[in-house]
Amino acid sequence: GVALESICEGRVLMQTDEGIVVARDGDMVTVELQPREGCVSCSLAQFCSGSKGSVASLRATAGTDIRRGDIVEVALDDSVVLKASLALYGIPLVAFLAGVLIGYGLSFLVRQGTAMAILLPVMGGFLLLIPGILGSRRIASHMNPTARVLHKVADNGRCQQ
Repeated sequence: GVALESICEGRVLMQTDEGIVVARDGDMVTVELQPREGCVSCSLAQFCSGSKGSVASLRATAGTDIRRGDIVEVALDDSVVLKASLALYGIPLVAFLAGVLIGYGLSFLVRQGTAMAILLPVMGGFLLLIPGILGSRRIASHMNPTARVLHKVADNGRCQQ
């Protein structure tokens, strides 16, 4: 699975994973990650692959010794994962709660105890949930997390010593 590794004397936690370098462009490489069971159901999978049906890949900074075909270990700062989680889950939650509160406020305009007074907060919550979800996906798609290559694990199929 994904290992948590301490970087910089235990101050910054990083998500690490292994993959194969499939392309290089200057100091950036594209790393194709090995699919995992948990990736299928993860809503953060779009940061790795753009869609759940495709092969997971990400862009990473790498030294000049990293070439196409190398198996490498890549790291992504946990703060990026936290920001993505906040965008994907926090924005819809806040939108839903705002809709409930607006609906609750509007429920005082109708006669108390009626079905409409009870349904207005529920309808308001779900009505604002939809743009909350769409907005969170839009914001998350504009996030461009860049990982970094920690080291080579293997060089074109040969293990590194």
